[in-house]
Amino acid sequence: VSAVEINYATRRARVRWDERKIKLSDILGAIQAIGYRAYPYDAQRSEQLAERERRSMLWRVFVAGFGMMQVMMYAFPVYVAAEGDMTWDVELLLRWASLLLTLPVVLYSAAPFFQRAVRDVRLRRLGMDVPVALGVGAAFLASCWATFTQGGEVYFDSVTMFIFFLLGGRYLEMNARQKAISVTEALAKLLPAFAQRLPGFPVERAAEQCVVADLRAGDYVLVQAGAIVPADGRVVEG
Repeated sequence: VSAVEINYATRRARVRWDERKIKLSDILGAIQAIGYRAYPYDAQRSEQLAERERRSMLWRVFVAGFGMMQVMMYAFPVYVAAEGDMTWDVELLLRWASLLLTLPVVLYSAAPFFQRAVRDVRLRRLGMDVPVALGVGAAFLASCWATFTQGGEVYFDSVTMFIFFLLGGRYLEMNARQKAISVTEALAKLLPAFAQRLPGFPVERAAEQCVVADLRAGDYVLVQAGAIVPADGRVVEG
């Protein structure tokens, strides 16, 4: 591999390699070995993956938000009840209800945090998801232990609220990133793929078609009326 350029916003990598020494499948396998998935760029497939990512994230945010609201309904009476207003049996029932509602939030909505945290630990590095997974996991397990042993404090409302707000922020960030990518791609589609190059200008005015990427500084290009200028340049005639 002689060169690698990665654009985080578009999630694309441009790789240049020697086909005599390494195959594309080996490069994709190396990327997969460090915890990522890669495939040759396809505009239609990228749009499908982006749509699938939006739908999956929206469902995770919905489950987290629904669980947060329900758990808060059970936690609020415990917070506002004066001493002696609520019996231990009622509080224990509210704890078990909160545990059952928090379970899908932790197992489904927060699943990507745990998956990426496991990947980072396996590769002996600390990413942003490691402290998130530790905080969510520790608070949830401690609350489960307090519920089982019928003692101590529970933090199911804090766990669900934290997951909801974190997922909500990442969903907004993902939407902004995908919109920026779609605008950039729309502008890129306006650029022509071919240009009419004039190799003998100004002596000869015969034009030949070439790929825009093959244009070099000093080339003369014919731009027809109403056509899009294929590259930065200076008007020398017309």
